[in-house]
Amino acid sequence: MSDRLHEMRKGGGADSAQLNQGLQLEIAALVGIYELAGSREWQQEAERLAQTSHVFVAGFQTERGLAQYFANQMQYVRDGVTLLDLAGGNFAEVLLTNGPAHLVIFEARRYSVLSKSLAEEARTAGVTVTLITDVFCDWGYETADQVFAVPTQFNQFWDSTAQMANLSNLLIHSVFLKLGTEVDTRLNRIADLYGRFTGHVDRPARQGAKRKSDTEKTNRSENDDS
Repeated sequence: MSDRLHEMRKGGGADSAQLNQGLQLEIAALVGIYELAGSREWQQEAERLAQTSHVFVAGFQTERGLAQYFANQMQYVRDGVTLLDLAGGNFAEVLLTNGPAHLVIFEARRYSVLSKSLAEEARTAGVTVTLITDVFCDWGYETADQVFAVPTQFNQFWDSTAQMANLSNLLIHSVFLKLGTEVDTRLNRIADLYGRFTGHVDRPARQGAKRKSDTEKTNRSENDDS
């Protein structure tokens, strides 16, 4: 890392040539992800994410944010999705789960020992494991059922995991297509609950307010009494 920083400083920083090269690398990586989305492995992963009873998501170090983003988005699409509690130190949620379970791990170099250990323990416990990582990971194929490796070097000082986010967005889209119309009902219900407890900018919270259906029932009851 220090050598890379030295070279960038010597080269005069992020000039137009560096930025252009990085742009070309990112475009190529994005095209590769969209090509991957048409593969048999991709469809298998989408099926697991859509149909497995319990889906767990984990990320370590700087990839924690990617894991949380993916888990939060998936929770809108289906139930039974859990972001693992790293502070607990035992991963009992996934390793002691009853019924079919699937684990998605986000990890990039330098890799945490926890990510590899968790993948190994999960497979031993009968949990299928998918690893979303970079192209340098040389242990993933031995410890996970499925590996999606994406480029992370785009002529920048720090490796960029942005393409992991792009991949996860496409996966969520594929899960949505697998689940079909049932997602629409869930999304509408979540939006209604958010409106009741929190609210959006254009619609303040209606805490304690009755749903429209509840109000209609009350009105019908009052009319009947009269």
